[in-house]
Amino acid sequence: MPPCASAPKSILPLLPLLLFGQQFDAAFREGLIALNANDLPLAQSRLETAAKIEPRNARVQVALAQTYWKLHRPLATESAVRAAEALAGGDAVAGRTLSLFFSEAGDRYYFEVAQAHLERQEFAAALDNLDTGCQKFPASAQLVLARGVALYGLRRFPEAIDAFLRTIELAPDVEQPYAFLGRMLDQAEDRLPRIAQVFAAFAQRAPGNYLASYLYGKALALTGDTAAAESWLRKSLAVNDNSPDAHFELGVLLESRRQFDAAARELHRAAALNPRDPVPHYHLARIYDRLGKPAEAQEEREIHARLSAAAPGVK
Repeated sequence: MPPCASAPKSILPLLPLLLFGQQFDAAFREGLIALNANDLPLAQSRLETAAKIEPRNARVQVALAQTYWKLHRPLATESAVRAAEALAGGDAVAGRTLSLFFSEAGDRYYFEVAQAHLERQEFAAALDNLDTGCQKFPASAQLVLARGVALYGLRRFPEAIDAFLRTIELAPDVEQPYAFLGRMLDQAEDRLPRIAQVFAAFAQRAPGNYLASYLYGKALALTGDTAAAESWLRKSLAVNDNSPDAHFELGVLLESRRQFDAAARELHRAAALNPRDPVPHYHLARIYDRLGKPAEAQEEREIHARLSAAAPGVK
């Protein structure tokens, strides 16, 4: 054979594989060095290059998850974590590193990923993460609260109510679960007595908090104790007279008692404080009909129709 004869054809396909292997090793190594040095843009660039060369390498996906997490990119972190979890079964090193990542991130990982989904109104994706997070961290009030928000977004109201009640058990001084429960009283059904108890404890514990008094008054009105409801709604307004919700609830309560003039005053105040809400005008139209004021009733119906057209889905 002449000295310059070509190499056997069977060797040629190995050359691209060797080159790709060298490129992967270099990119992965440089990415890890940059990650350890906290040079996150370089780490992202080199690790993403390595992932393109070997997309089924669990160690690269774990390193990418760590990088994205430090870059405060929760959805990219989630994608890399899911890829790593799917690939790490046969790689003990990747499995240990992934476990360390979860240990260091704690419940914050699940919360921040879910929060990113909630901001995009991706309620099912948020709930998927929060179900896992709540199993691992059952005493995390922020995870249970976020789970309630996801369930609320999915209109799974009984489960959402239970999640908010559980949040209150874990963190009774956090206001958000009370506020969400206040929006859901019409769906509370057999849970209403329990919610009323929770609101009562909140109102007794925070007498200077207008929200606490308002929510308890609203719940009492639904249970039929209108006298106590009026008292608590007026307590709320004594603290914050600029609450359109409290004025509205008081107006509806007075309307139910046929105290139409007083009800109209409260509903006008609610409408002035929240001029885009059509609902007070719906009640005002009914009140003016009962008071024998057809012109005023027609004006309120026209306002209600105009505002409802601008806010579809509102009665």
